[in-house]
Amino acid sequence: MRSLNIVHDTRDTFHGRSVFQAWKKEDFWWSKTTCNQEYNFPTLERSKYGQESDGNSLNTHINLKDPTICLDLNWSPDGTSVVTVSNDFGIRQYLVPEEPGAVLVPFKRFFRAQSIVSSCVHPYYSMFGGNEGVNVMLVSSKDLPIQLFSLSPHATEHAPLFSYSVVNPENENYDKVFALSFFLKSGFLTGSSRNKVSAYDLNRRIPLWTSSVPSRVSGHRSIVSCFDQGFDSIVSSFRYGATYKNDIFGIDTRLKSVMPQADKNSLGVKDGNCGIVQLIQSVNQHFLYVVKRNSESIDILDIRQGLSKINELALPFQLDSQKFKASLDSTNGLLIGTSDGRVLQWSSDVIEFGGLVRTTNPEQGTHLAPDAEYTEYSLEKPKNRINIVASNPSNPDFIVSSYSPNKFEENGEALSGIITFSLQDQSTPTRSTE
Repeated sequence: MRSLNIVHDTRDTFHGRSVFQAWKKEDFWWSKTTCNQEYNFPTLERSKYGQESDGNSLNTHINLKDPTICLDLNWSPDGTSVVTVSNDFGIRQYLVPEEPGAVLVPFKRFFRAQSIVSSCVHPYYSMFGGNEGVNVMLVSSKDLPIQLFSLSPHATEHAPLFSYSVVNPENENYDKVFALSFFLKSGFLTGSSRNKVSAYDLNRRIPLWTSSVPSRVSGHRSIVSCFDQGFDSIVSSFRYGATYKNDIFGIDTRLKSVMPQADKNSLGVKDGNCGIVQLIQSVNQHFLYVVKRNSESIDILDIRQGLSKINELALPFQLDSQKFKASLDSTNGLLIGTSDGRVLQWSSDVIEFGGLVRTTNPEQGTHLAPDAEYTEYSLEKPKNRINIVASNPSNPDFIVSSYSPNKFEENGEALSGIITFSLQDQSTPTRSTE
């Protein structure tokens, strides 16, 4: 077992099960960190439910006994900042400190009035280098249109810049959007129920086109859960998407069509509770890595062979219904967190060849164990999950992740937060004790 070298963290900000205390601690750490800075940091926006006297109102939206958990996080391409979305309806922009051991506090923080179902940060976003056209993110919520928000460091208000209709013309109800992804810089894809995919232009309120994924099974309808992640996805006219019923489909944005590519039978899925939550392309674009909930493996599909399944990455635990999100880059290979505070790694040599370099050992088979495992040596509560892992696009040796308890367990101490770390072979990592 190797060590994670923790570089920054959010300290005790999100420890415990009181969202009010989390907001108070975040304000405390922000004030302590920024008070002696030459730069005037923007004042953190407060939630409309920020007073404990509003507890009854808040409780209709957020369970007061739930821990505050990061649901998604994204690096800026220049590697200087991270955008997070949390279950307290908060969107935070962290400017990564230059000093090792420094506390992570938001550069900016704003809140939505209700929970965020899905979100997507523009791939060209940069807190300092981007323009107003790319310093944006998309957010979907129940019974609301998709909304575009500014991530500009100069924005003083966070009303939506633009809204996009998701009204179903058949019943005039709002479609609930579960997946969002930018494509071709000024367009984005949405995924909703009944295998529905829509494409939008950022400057148009209504979809450019809408299509439903043809099913190989009559009456087979599901929620579109995710779109593929890849190094050229923003410029590619062909994308992949997936559903919670383990269907994978291709999207040709030029022909405005979707087509089935793989299903649970071709993936060998027998457990009906599985569902695809993440698709990641290898750097060389030859392989698609499929992360499923309630599964003990990550599927490897060969894109050149029509998404035929050729291998599996064997996990030493079962992914459950609370999503884990993996990271893939040319330096680290594939990284994913575990339910007990570890980070698993399959090397780039393995990932870029679909695991085929390892199958020469007949005893190994096609279930590839991790090449390395990492843990935080000083972690007081090793049972905490590492939910999301994301490597820095500018410096892949530098990684950000979120940790939390199991959100379905109501007992026990709840420790959540954000950490940055590097991977190392030393016996004990360095970490600030501030």
